Amino acid sequence: MFSGAIIGAIVGLITVLVIYFMKGQRFNKLKKTVPGAEYAALYHYASYKRYNKAMKYFDSYGLLYIVDKELFYKANENDSPLVFDLTQCTAQPEPNWRMLKWFSITTPVGEKHYFNSHKMGAFVNNSDETLRGLAVIQAKIAEGK
Repeated sequence: MFSGAIIGAIVGLITVLVIYFMKGQRFNKLKKTVPGAEYAALYHYASYKRYNKAMKYFDSYGLLYIVDKELFYKANENDSPLVFDLTQCTAQPEPNWRMLKWFSITTPVGEKHYFNSHKMGAFVNNSDETLRGLAVIQAKIAEGK
């Protein structure tokens, strides 16, 4: 019985390491498709419809990056990215959900897009990158006005 727990723990650890490695590979692969980005990080994306569900699942996971005065979100290297003109959009923090920090980008027509870049830890979720990304985006918006 005890050996089953040990095997389960080893399999769990290997799974976590594989997922961590795969996320790193995804970041590197996506980042190669956007040379010249001023800021780039992996983010979870939720549309307004998905974000307002009781169980906030994400629409996708991909690269959020800034080039000049535009913010882009790209889920994989072959798709066209979502594009936000930072001279016309606003960025604001959203209420925390299960200790995760969120921010949203609001387009000129009022459409909201939600982003979170949490990293799973052993005992806590780390949303520092979300706060760093929001600060960079808000600074870019302030530059454009």
